[in-house]
Amino acid sequence: MGQVKFINKDNLRIARENMGLDTLSATKKLSTSKKDLVDAWESGDLLPTWSQITKLSKIYNVPELIFFSDKKIEEYKKIPDYRVGINKEEDDKEVKKLINLVIKRQEWLEKKLRSEGFPKNKLLGSGNSIETPLKLAEFIKEKLDIDFQEIKEISGFGAGKRALKYLINKAEEKGIFVGKTIAHYRIEVEDMRGLFISNDYSPFIIINRKDAVSAQIFSFIHELSHFFRKSEGISNTLEFRKTSPQIDKEEIFCNRVAAEFLLPKEELGKDFYNKADINTLAETYKLSKIFIFYRLKDLGKIEVRIIETLEAEIKKETEENILKSKMRKEGGGDYNNNMKDSNGNLFNKIVSNSYLENRIDYVEASKLLNFSVEKI
Repeated sequence: MGQVKFINKDNLRIARENMGLDTLSATKKLSTSKKDLVDAWESGDLLPTWSQITKLSKIYNVPELIFFSDKKIEEYKKIPDYRVGINKEEDDKEVKKLINLVIKRQEWLEKKLRSEGFPKNKLLGSGNSIETPLKLAEFIKEKLDIDFQEIKEISGFGAGKRALKYLINKAEEKGIFVGKTIAHYRIEVEDMRGLFISNDYSPFIIINRKDAVSAQIFSFIHELSHFFRKSEGISNTLEFRKTSPQIDKEEIFCNRVAAEFLLPKEELGKDFYNKADINTLAETYKLSKIFIFYRLKDLGKIEVRIIETLEAEIKKETEENILKSKMRKEGGGDYNNNMKDSNGNLFNKIVSNSYLENRIDYVEASKLLNFSVEKI
């Protein structure tokens, strides 16, 4: 893989200094070059390759994405692990390509928005002082003007997709860029369910198109939680119960926000729920049955005597539905439509308008979109 498009020079320096290394010593650990490469990167004279970034992250014992974050390392109480979900070294190539693409979009957007006098996104990080998932869930609904009743009233064929579209539109109205993974990158759900990369002018959320729609809804709210807390990262789990020490506390917190947001406790008036109830809740709230089961179990609203049997039954149904979904998606779909989804409506609109207003030419617009601008 080639050179990265951008690097946070301050984070590069701070990560090195935290390890007690000078630039030459760090260079010797990753290369036989006589040139002090690390010094050249930190000064901005050169940009490293993805391979060099991978080696450097291991030397400094930090996640690779921290080198691209616009938030300084020293501001974190704990450096979040952006490598969550990457199981083998070869598996992360497509995720890296996606990160590079998002950063490229953000660079163009920031330059454009700043030159035209647009302010920074005021909602970014505005919920970082909120200490409970429930309060942050309520804060997000308020700030994005989300009417929960409207989501519940969406029904019929494709209700889940329309609910997700409603939520994404609300976010994009507030300057939050939302896209999906690129189909031909073939990023598996096990490697990445969602991604948030912060930028004061163009914060970007990506969700995995391969996931079930109900899971995409959950992942989207999860990434919105990262946006409001200004905590970047790659997410690969829907687990909101604290069952594994390998799941970062921030991930657990953001998943709990999503749980409170999508299935509020106040909406669950019955003492106990059964299989028929779970089916009804899944249809009403556009969520997966397995998520609803665990949410109810977490709240103590499933009788102990049926928990084990009910869990096994719903898990079996979930696995069968996933298999059917994968078989339906084998074709891959239309390239232009896939790229439109990947870019997101807000990004497509800004690039298209710039082209129509003669601020950029056809070649630049099409290159930014990764398809002909005239196809919008």
